[in-house]
Amino acid sequence: MKHFKDIKSLSKIYDIDLKHSYIDIQKYEDVNRKKLIKNKPISFDFYKISFVKNFNGFIQIDNTKFDGENGVLHFVEPSQVYTCNSTNPWKGYQILIHADIFKEHFAHKKISTYDFFSYEVNETLLLIQEEENLVNNLMEMAWKEFNTKEDTFSVPIILSYISTLLNLTERFYARQFDTRKKLYNQLSSKFFQLLKTYYSNTTSLDIQQPTVQFFANHLNVTPNYLSDTIKHHYGKPALAIIHDFIIEEAKTQLIRSNYTVSEISYRLGFEYPNYFSKLFKRKTDLSPTEYRKSVKSI
Repeated sequence: MKHFKDIKSLSKIYDIDLKHSYIDIQKYEDVNRKKLIKNKPISFDFYKISFVKNFNGFIQIDNTKFDGENGVLHFVEPSQVYTCNSTNPWKGYQILIHADIFKEHFAHKKISTYDFFSYEVNETLLLIQEEENLVNNLMEMAWKEFNTKEDTFSVPIILSYISTLLNLTERFYARQFDTRKKLYNQLSSKFFQLLKTYYSNTTSLDIQQPTVQFFANHLNVTPNYLSDTIKHHYGKPALAIIHDFIIEEAKTQLIRSNYTVSEISYRLGFEYPNYFSKLFKRKTDLSPTEYRKSVKSI
């Protein structure tokens, strides 16, 4: 597997003349088609935004694979292993952008702040026709600006198009969360079921503090995707709900057992009791000891 540290090294593979060190915008139909069709797994130190149309094959990011359809928008972040194969050439646009460009143009929101780059392709965005038209128009305008204009305004204008695209993508994902509510309700239901039985299904020797990563692994989704799904439907990210659950478990043990605060913190999976105490006080405005006294005094 090849790893590309910069856009220039990847551009050489496809015989593309690089116009800018930190950004490149291409139409798939203009790139060397044979090399695209036979694309082998690669990784890189920059971001990729891909809008695919007329696709007949599969896209894979890390260990997840997606069979493409028309109007698919997907995102790859640095270090992810990416493969794109098709039996026929496809259409659409590809934007490669390095995070360092935002050091020069800091007025724009950093690309690393958008969670959906780490959703992976099993949670890719399936566009409706109106959204597909918007994406196509924005990418077309960015492509024209990149390939026909060469002045001091060009890069800021291109970044404005990309920022608009990324902001719209957050809206599109919110729409997808709503239209695929049954699927996401199943995901949420499984999450709460795992959470509810977390401590009863784990031995005291193996107990660890529950994390978003743990539940995401069991549900075969990425942590960011799980958290955003839960937040969209319940108003809180997954981590906040996990913390609420831990506190309720702690309250039960403080009331019903004679364990010390340190023993309870270990039983809940905390390596350091002081971290447990800080979390408890942040959530309840009382230390674990103060809470125990207040309840027993009633």
